Amino acid sequence: EDDPTITTLCQTDAIALVKTGVFNDVDADLCSTAGVDTITYSFMITNQGNTSISSVTLADPLLGGLLTALPTGDTDGDMELDSTETWVYLQDYTITQADIDLGMITNQATADGTAPTGPVTDLSDDNSVLEDDVTVTTLCQNGAIAIVKEGMYNEISGNSCADAGIDTVTYTFTVTNEGNTTITGVTVTDPLLGGLLTALPTGDTDSDNELDVTETWVYVQDYTITQADIDTGS
Repeated sequence: EDDPTITTLCQTDAIALVKTGVFNDVDADLCSTAGVDTITYSFMITNQGNTSISSVTLADPLLGGLLTALPTGDTDGDMELDSTETWVYLQDYTITQADIDLGMITNQATADGTAPTGPVTDLSDDNSVLEDDVTVTTLCQNGAIAIVKEGMYNEISGNSCADAGIDTVTYTFTVTNEGNTTITGVTVTDPLLGGLLTALPTGDTDSDNELDVTETWVYVQDYTITQADIDTGS
């Protein structure tokens, strides 16, 4: 008696996330620079069902977790992802030295929300043919090392001329990283000084035995002048 007429409707709840990255050459040096160049990440969230989705959140571990950027696309301003809406988030990430040494940045974000039938979630993909594939941004790597060698004559005998077996030359080797990647296994070899230098360098500021892009290593080693050197005159 007087009961309402109920017509059940089909509900499909689905959320989808696409994440892409664009490299920004901030210093315009045509390669990646740690602490300067950035990646602008674009996150596009779409409602692929037929119900409105509320409490939409976007999390990316690379960007510190929950994104603080506000999306565009909420056309009616009700803070619900309607079935006709696409929300877009933009947030920058500053490239680190570790990223450059790896040669790429790889990660994945997650979109979450609440639909009428319960929670919905999706891992990001990069809009390629694969589903839920990670977003990879390749970084330019430029490995380069440079060495400058200088010699200072030491007049030890005090007779104002070279004496074999007494006077020396102090050689200074300045090694710099002229690329944008960390260099490991650094050695300096000089046949005049017996091959591989035994002198330990100064300049390894973080003591990790790696020549960082910000470091200059200096080796100093003495050489005792021989009679052959004097006879040659240099």
